[in-house]
Amino acid sequence: MSDSDPFLLIHWLWLGFVLVGLTLFFTAYYFRRQSKRLNKALSDLYALNQSVKQDALDFFDQAWPILESLGCLKMVGKIGWFGEWKEVFLGEQGEVFGKQQTFNVIRDDMEFRLVLTLNRKTAEPSSLSFLVIKTFINILEQNLVLKQAEILTSQKRLERYQLFIQHEIKNIAQFIQLLSEQVECLEVEQDKVRLVDRLHRTLPSMAQRAQKTILHMNRSLPKDYECIELKVHTLLQEVVEMYGLNAMITGEGELCLPHLLLVEVFKNILGNFRDHALTEKPIKIEVFNDKSKSIQVTIFSQRDKVHSEVVAERLFEPFWTTSESGMGLGLFLARELLKQMNGQIVFEQDKAQFGFLIRLKTHK
Repeated sequence: MSDSDPFLLIHWLWLGFVLVGLTLFFTAYYFRRQSKRLNKALSDLYALNQSVKQDALDFFDQAWPILESLGCLKMVGKIGWFGEWKEVFLGEQGEVFGKQQTFNVIRDDMEFRLVLTLNRKTAEPSSLSFLVIKTFINILEQNLVLKQAEILTSQKRLERYQLFIQHEIKNIAQFIQLLSEQVECLEVEQDKVRLVDRLHRTLPSMAQRAQKTILHMNRSLPKDYECIELKVHTLLQEVVEMYGLNAMITGEGELCLPHLLLVEVFKNILGNFRDHALTEKPIKIEVFNDKSKSIQVTIFSQRDKVHSEVVAERLFEPFWTTSESGMGLGLFLARELLKQMNGQIVFEQDKAQFGFLIRLKTHK
């Protein structure tokens, strides 16, 4: 062994330590940078969800840049939103090489059916990028749960309102029964005077409660919901005049359906044309009797060039509205009422016009 061998060995050992150190440094730097990038992506997803107030559609529409930065190459699928369907195409066009992951997020009338194409690293179930993708899906699902809870809460309010009416009727009935029992027991004139004085104090408030209850029950439900022969043209004219709309109604058809329910359907539909008029030109309403035990009604309005397209998937969503005075329930209720009558409603639009196609069973 020559004198230079130890120095050569030390040289190579030193060089090896340097290479190992550099490798560890760059590895740590890479993972630190990846960790920061993924932490930022997670923070951006949660911040985005807060900024759109947990609205599932808005969150989905704005989340793609975050997903794309993580290695999501392409997203295709369909969104079903209270009866309306929207196809989704995001990312690279044409054939993309990567691993596909399918996600279905479904709650009642809200559906996201998505196929994501991920690059090789992101597609690994153990990768941090895939964790962020799953977080996106989880946030989407949570938003649907919140929307579902909002609808259920409103239904519970209506149920409580019904209970309130029933409670008021019970109180009035009990008051009348008690009064009747007291009158039967009266024999002394002085007791009769005291009873009259008591009634003088209590009857006005009971009368007010009774009046409020009567106002909410002033219709005969069996009669209102009974199927009767209806002329569609006449019914539509009734609603048009009710709202003072500028409309042209053509065609005629007869069907056997509950008058009150059908009036409510067309009130909720035509009310949107009144509250969101996009032109001063008349609304075109056409009635078609296709002789297949169904009647089709089309209601269309022309569109001024200055107005953008209507967000179709939002129309039938409960509690979503662009009106300051509306509650966002009109079209949702119209669709629900039509379901009860085996009817359908579809929204259609193009550059020149927009409107609804309603199909009703004649029940003959």
